[in-house]
Amino acid sequence: MPDEDELRRRLRDDEPVGSIDLDAVLRRSRARRRPRVAAAALVSSLAVLGIVVPVSISLASPGAGTLSAGSAASSPDFGEAPDAAQGGATGPHFIKRAPADKINLCTGTLAFVAPADDGLALTVQPVDAQAGARDIPVTVTLSNNGTQRVTGSISPFPALTLSRDGVVLWHSNGPVPSLAQEIDLSPGASTTLTGTLQPVSCGVQDDSQESFRTDLPNLAPGQYQLSAALDFSPTESGAAGHDAAVLVTGPTSPVTLH
Repeated sequence: MPDEDELRRRLRDDEPVGSIDLDAVLRRSRARRRPRVAAAALVSSLAVLGIVVPVSISLASPGAGTLSAGSAASSPDFGEAPDAAQGGATGPHFIKRAPADKINLCTGTLAFVAPADDGLALTVQPVDAQAGARDIPVTVTLSNNGTQRVTGSISPFPALTLSRDGVVLWHSNGPVPSLAQEIDLSPGASTTLTGTLQPVSCGVQDDSQESFRTDLPNLAPGQYQLSAALDFSPTESGAAGHDAAVLVTGPTSPVTLH
């Protein structure tokens, strides 16, 4: 098909034009001009309106998605920024656990705690008392069931938890003297601690106060379970240099109220 230059040449040479498809030539000529005209019109319009259009450059490779500027912040492939409260991007995600007297709260589920790696464990002497009694003495034994000598310090006031069917009914509460008792236990050795039990039922609101209400309802006669927990600080701190306090617990023991 003759192009526009060929058409002009034939016309200049007085060649017959019957064999020339004028419509096709004009359509092709317009098609070549149309992108240039549209681009020029767009640039002129934006210049008049004072609009600055950012250019987004996309990089694509076979078999990969397209990544454009600004997509990393919202793309699920990049995830969210780490929370600074959990250690952030500069260190491990250490999570500070609750102290021994806060692992079991009123009306909550009795917490299950794995045995301590160093072999320390607590056992509570069974209790047999009258319903309605107060300040019932409890004997708690801290034993080294491991194979290595254990040295460090503990609070001499173990946290007690009274429960039934896995639900916390009462736990140790109120101010506790800031005392530390040094221990040095060889494998198989033990030491004795004491605590006080109140056979009453506490509520959620009691855990928001410094100490429980004085008029808590008495528990009915029946069978209950009592367990103990304490924080142990070994003589040598952890390799990471953070708080190396170990939570020591043990099995529940029966409490019989008559």
